[in-house]
Amino acid sequence: MGQGLPDPEAFAKKIHDTLVAPEATLSDLKTFCSTAREYRFGAVVVQGCWVKQAKELVGDEVNVSAGVGFPMGGVTSTAKLAEIRETAALGADMFDVMPNIGFLRSGMDEEFKAEVAAMVREAGGRPVRVMLEFAVLDRGEKVRAAKLSEQAGVAGVKNSSGWGRGGPATVEDIRLLRESVGPKVHVKASGGIRDLDNALSLVDAGADYLGTRAGVAIIDELRERLGR
Repeated sequence: MGQGLPDPEAFAKKIHDTLVAPEATLSDLKTFCSTAREYRFGAVVVQGCWVKQAKELVGDEVNVSAGVGFPMGGVTSTAKLAEIRETAALGADMFDVMPNIGFLRSGMDEEFKAEVAAMVREAGGRPVRVMLEFAVLDRGEKVRAAKLSEQAGVAGVKNSSGWGRGGPATVEDIRLLRESVGPKVHVKASGGIRDLDNALSLVDAGADYLGTRAGVAIIDELRERLGR
């Protein structure tokens, strides 16, 4: 039983449990953060308005990542930098940021990279991951987005916001991301990750982290298969 399956505690560290729905309440957040502490997830991802409360609820046991420019990425760079400054002061340990995909698709590579680099600098050493909305990009744009983001100094790249136009994570896209950046840049899969088999296939394809709202169900399924 469970031959070849990962240890649940180690696998839970790969999960960035996510609560970014606009209708989420403080009560929802409290339940969400309590569960994240219980399961010892690697991080929780929340919108900026909930960073302070999330950090108080999870303490130092779980990282808090703030969504920046979420979910469309079309606000000004100045606004994104202000979000990073404010949420860092509120306790954010890391940031999942929306770059300007319109810049990229317009061939404005320098503008795209400059904005991402500015966000990395503003984060002051805290990890920054870019959400690249792969569902609206062709293959060449996907590779270019990943490489420009790496050049800008990001800690990680994501295939999708999981909310906007990014679409679900696929094995092909995660493999492409992993091939497009160097080993120092981590890959996070996001979008439509709802069960253990899907999660395992994405990790096998190269995902270091999984952005999902189904972290509890995934770990419970893993424990059940292992007979724990």
